[in-house]
Amino acid sequence: MDRSIRQAPRIALAVSTALAGLALAGCTTSAAPKADMSFASAQNALGKGQVDKAIAHAEAAVLAEPRNPGYRALLGASYMEAGRFQSAATSFGDALDLGDENPRTVLSFALAKIALGEGRSASTVLDEYANLIDPADLGLALALAGEPERGVHVLVNAVRASDQVSPKLRQNLAYTYALAGNWRAARVMAAEDVPADQLDQRITQWAAMSAPEQFRQRVASLLDVTPQMDAGQPQRLALANFPSDAMMFAEAATQAPTEM
Repeated sequence: MDRSIRQAPRIALAVSTALAGLALAGCTTSAAPKADMSFASAQNALGKGQVDKAIAHAEAAVLAEPRNPGYRALLGASYMEAGRFQSAATSFGDALDLGDENPRTVLSFALAKIALGEGRSASTVLDEYANLIDPADLGLALALAGEPERGVHVLVNAVRASDQVSPKLRQNLAYTYALAGNWRAARVMAAEDVPADQLDQRITQWAAMSAPEQFRQRVASLLDVTPQMDAGQPQRLALANFPSDAMMFAEAATQAPTEM
């Protein structure tokens, strides 16, 4: 792995090489073969950095099998890579509503919400799934959501509990210290992995994005994406358009005529 990548704060998300970890629901509909093909094409395109193609194929997969949480998560990952945070948040939220409990999906949803300025919503979902999330990821995500002191607490405990502290954990803690305004601790921790001649630049980069209102820029920088104007997920893909059988039966029951 490129040493510069190991030196930077990171969160494990449902994007790029992480796609192989997405949990897919069973294919039980007649549309499944088409959905499978679209899903595979979207994975392939996203892995090659062909984001527009990935979005087109992921949308096709969702249309073919709209209640598959894995397809919704992949669509969210594609939107996220395009810097379309509103669409990504909706798609990841749909995946969670459909039963996806993959920590990568949870973290991706939280980051998309943070990028939209909805830190409280992000913290709520992080708390709900906290036991499933790697502390190295959870601590930084909480800090980005506007709770840096909680993030420091999670990460410091993770450091104390680790027999061998990873560069990722150290650098996530360093960045979280910076977000908490503890620049001395941030510098000391960052120096564990960042070469001395690059340390000032790293701290300067963090300081340039430390203002509370720069939530969008912080997420975009962490993910290395360019934020885009985003009208949201296309209406034709809305999960509400595709109720489950149980929901349809319940609705039919409420509309059935009653005997007098």
